[in-house]
Amino acid sequence: MKLTDHFNSKEFDCQCGCGTGEISSDLVNKLEKVRVAYDHPMRINSGIRCLDHNRSIGSSDTSSHIIGLAADVGCTDMASRMSLLALFGKHFKRMGIHKDFIHVDVDYDKPEGVFVY
Repeated sequence: MKLTDHFNSKEFDCQCGCGTGEISSDLVNKLEKVRVAYDHPMRINSGIRCLDHNRSIGSSDTSSHIIGLAADVGCTDMASRMSLLALFGKHFKRMGIHKDFIHVDVDYDKPEGVFVY
């Protein structure tokens, strides 16, 4: 199902195929704003995750992905990472930097800031 002009629900589904949960509309709408400003495709590496899948990839049981409040956006080069971080910073109060992706979330129960993997 189409969520915004540039994102559909399938992109955010748990990668194990279980069909668990729903992705946050707040998260998706913020991602759409960034996508429009970025003017390039953005690949969602991970959206919502069931607890089993989350554990299978070694992520914490308190991950914001479990409750549909987080997404990992693929990013592997310095120039794209710099552009995306500047845009994400205008819309998200919490980001994580990994060599292969940028994590963003709208989990207001977690501390604000930027973390690294």
